[in-house]
Amino acid sequence: MLETTTLAGALVVGAGGIIMGSAVWPFKLMRKYQFEHWWFVSCVAGLIVMPWAITLLGCPQPFTALRSVPVEAVLLGNLFALGWGIANVMCGLCFVRIGVALTGAILTGLGASAGAILPLVLKGSGRFQDAADVTSPAGRAVLVGVAILLAGVMLASLAGFGRDQALKKLERTSGGFLGGLIMAAVAGLLSSCIAFSFVYSQGPIIAHFSQVEPNTEIKVTIADQTRKCAVSADGTAQIEGVGPVQVAGVSAADAAGRIKGRLPKRNDPAPDSKAPEVVVETGSIPATFAVWAVGLGAGALVNIAYAAHRLTRNKSWGVLAQSWRELALAVVIGVNFSVAVTLMGKGMLLLGALGASVGFGIQQAMQMIGNQGLGFISGEWRGVHGTPRVQMYLAIAILLVAAVVLAYSNTLAKA
Repeated sequence: MLETTTLAGALVVGAGGIIMGSAVWPFKLMRKYQFEHWWFVSCVAGLIVMPWAITLLGCPQPFTALRSVPVEAVLLGNLFALGWGIANVMCGLCFVRIGVALTGAILTGLGASAGAILPLVLKGSGRFQDAADVTSPAGRAVLVGVAILLAGVMLASLAGFGRDQALKKLERTSGGFLGGLIMAAVAGLLSSCIAFSFVYSQGPIIAHFSQVEPNTEIKVTIADQTRKCAVSADGTAQIEGVGPVQVAGVSAADAAGRIKGRLPKRNDPAPDSKAPEVVVETGSIPATFAVWAVGLGAGALVNIAYAAHRLTRNKSWGVLAQSWRELALAVVIGVNFSVAVTLMGKGMLLLGALGASVGFGIQQAMQMIGNQGLGFISGEWRGVHGTPRVQMYLAIAILLVAAVVLAYSNTLAKA
């Protein structure tokens, strides 16, 4: 039986995956806008405007918080974001060289594998630092879930090929096929960097951008013990083994420092021993947006620059102002993306120490289901019967099984 927090985390990342997979649905309603038009607008809206607006309006003293975040966390998040931005550009080139179906299969397969497995080996920040090892029962269960996920991805790809054959819509490709395969493989590995941008930078960013408020509840982790603590109206929290600590009105990072400073002194500590780590969590949603605002900047610039390059090359900047309806639809795409990645990050945190691996695996499975669901709703499968449809239905079932196995693996980490 799945625990309540595991179920909640799985549902949140699952919702994020479905939204991500179907995020671009408004482009099917566009007539004037081409790819570069809606991509430019949606990236500006979803990667820059929305996360920064929520961060600036929802986080107390955001500029002070930004100055307090360790530089290495900002650089690491943006380094991974840069990899994700490059993956997006390479993905578009691969569509032309080897086709959409094969590109999608390689990107999802390699991206899901890297995103789920690497955090088991190289631990993330914050609560992800305590993720189970890849050889542990939970780690092995994650590997089984990833294997099932890959089976679903391959079957969905076969169904996509069959659909195109049935509709006589075989994709015309150009350029070197082998070069396209290599490029798709590199892009697949880099595509997981959007998750890594969150996993490896969220700890310090959220800690500095979230603030403890009176009459709220916080999570306090001392060493490996996590407990919920109520913050009273006067701003104090009664910490077990520590006593009352004034924590309201300061960031979660400063609150953790105050609690750490009040820990009982150990008698005769070993020369090389360190004081136990203390982490305070407020559950702030705006602080989760702040991770994307601060850590996704490099990836945002790559995507926007690529779209701007295409707009300049095609001399089509003027088209942006030709349809306010399509401009609004492009903004919706950006909002969908911003909501999707925020749900992914929040769900990962709810899943706990193993949330980086489990959350991204579930997100990828649900993203593909959302993608295929959009295809069914928009008529891409109209007139297709027989083997391709059966393969796609079976692929969706396998992807759901993969999500359940990954969620179950999270309970093993807590056993």
